[in-house]
Amino acid sequence: MRNIILDVERILDEFRFKPSDSKIYSLLLEKGELRVSEIAKELNLSARFVRERLKELCREGIVNRELVKMGWVGYVYRAEHPASVFKKLKARIIERLENIERQLTE
Repeated sequence: MRNIILDVERILDEFRFKPSDSKIYSLLLEKGELRVSEIAKELNLSARFVRERLKELCREGIVNRELVKMGWVGYVYRAEHPASVFKKLKARIIERLENIERQLTE
């Protein structure tokens, strides 16, 4: 029989922010929009690391990016509204729990 507790713990771990993700998200909430280099400088992190974390945060729908052409071409990043983030995470957690429930009843 499946260990339901472990399944639930894995789901929660999957959706838990890493400390750096929380810092990036909080900074974007505070400042509005920033480039990778600005985030890296503010948080004293490498641009490469910030870029990787932003890629994941964008994929998760927590942060979005916009192409900017103003004498330079690049991206600016913005935090999604916290209510929107909570709704997305809640929906994904419910979906995962429903999948576990289906597997248990099969």
